Amino acid sequence: MSLRQDLERSQAIRASYKRLPFQRFWTWLTGKELADEPAARRVNPVESLSWSLLWFIGGTLASISLLTGSGWAGWLLFSITFTVAGARYVVATIIHHAVHHAVFRSANANRILAELLSTMTLVQPYDTYRRFHVYEHHGRDFSTLLDKDLAAIYMLGLRPGTPVLRMKWLLLWQCLNPVFHLKFLWNRLKSNLVDVPTYRLLMSLGWLSFLGWAAHALGALVFIVAIVLPTTVLYQICSLLHLVTEHAWVLRNDGESIKDSHFNNAYGRFCGSPLPPAGLRGLTCATAWAKWIAVHLLLHLPARLLVVQGSLIVHDWHHRFGSHRDWPNAIQLREKQVQHEKAQGRYSYRDVWGLHHVLDEVLQRISDAPTLESSESLSLSYRLN
Repeated sequence: MSLRQDLERSQAIRASYKRLPFQRFWTWLTGKELADEPAARRVNPVESLSWSLLWFIGGTLASISLLTGSGWAGWLLFSITFTVAGARYVVATIIHHAVHHAVFRSANANRILAELLSTMTLVQPYDTYRRFHVYEHHGRDFSTLLDKDLAAIYMLGLRPGTPVLRMKWLLLWQCLNPVFHLKFLWNRLKSNLVDVPTYRLLMSLGWLSFLGWAAHALGALVFIVAIVLPTTVLYQICSLLHLVTEHAWVLRNDGESIKDSHFNNAYGRFCGSPLPPAGLRGLTCATAWAKWIAVHLLLHLPARLLVVQGSLIVHDWHHRFGSHRDWPNAIQLREKQVQHEKAQGRYSYRDVWGLHHVLDEVLQRISDAPTLESSESLSLSYRLN
């Protein structure tokens, strides 16, 4: 399918939602703006920061309240979901844009924000994250074995030449593998405690002390369910699914520029599927709508909240405009550029609908790529964060 045909199909899927009310909600859920939609209300970075903290802290406090009070425990599913979604929003959207100096105008303000939030979520500090992400991943190391994200994918067993089905089983196993989660958590702790500035070491020790006090005050069960489970195992599963589907993890071709590799190896990861046809009647209509609703509740909505939250859903746009401070409106800005290219007869963006289809696309491209020499695969330096 050509990029032009891909765009036409993508626009048709999004246009099918026009039969429903609340178009702003569907734009948020799908991550795709209508081509003819009037300009949406602009969102600023501080508003996005506020939402991320509300989800993270509010979800955690709600879980504690449900576990220690007389609230209905069934709501735990929702409170824990918001804790995980908020933690991922804080790390993968807010801290991510802070290291690009794109939350505040001041570089020092972005540094302070990133240090505070990365301490609270026990992830990579500002200096190492900025060096790796801004100068290496967004620079010359992208789509090479020096890219620590690509190396992590390969070291987890998702390697060129491996059949897609086998890689899916390997990915499922890593999501459930205690060794993977312990190693991931150890890397997070080590990044906060080893080879860090004195101020960061003191911040990390202070936060770990607070968590120790919280465990004592709340009791083991409440602490584990409300805090540990959402910020370790569940967080790390979502982080892995985001990482695997973030790009097509294939090595740059000979003669391919860094810019072209960013264009060729990134997607819009949209969450949705076409509405049932309008002419259906009776049981056929009810069945089609029941299936559509179930898929949105069980696949697309969880994917939007937990894996491609915030601007991650159009991460391909970010790789073209890395330090753009209007990233909270990336959905609209991406569509504006897509339509601008279309008017000129150019097509460079790729839309994939459904996280499961993104996974299929990524794994197929890895499988089809030339296999690595054993010496290359043994010497990879990778990170998990």
